[in-house]
Amino acid sequence: MYVRTIQGHIVPGKAERAVEIFRDKIAPVVREQTGFVSTAIYIDTENNQAQTVSMWESAEAESATGRGSDYLAKVSGMLRSCVVNESFGTWEVGHLEN
Repeated sequence: MYVRTIQGHIVPGKAERAVEIFRDKIAPVVREQTGFVSTAIYIDTENNQAQTVSMWESAEAESATGRGSDYLAKVSGMLRSCVVNESFGTWEVGHLEN
């Protein structure tokens, strides 16, 4: 499995709106993608930081929705009014315990 992380700065006062957009607009789109496993958003309101994490069944599934894809441009654009200066990471899962 593979994980994509996206970190960014929350525009002050926009944390709640970022969570709403993620929950109501982004998560439904993510769930429809081939190879999707899970997704979450983490918020640090004290430091105005946000991080999204999405898990994918394979490197191919992550790559198909990764940097440079129309999909990622679309979902990142949904948060543009709330989250800025994003950085992206892709990770292979070494161990996962539920």
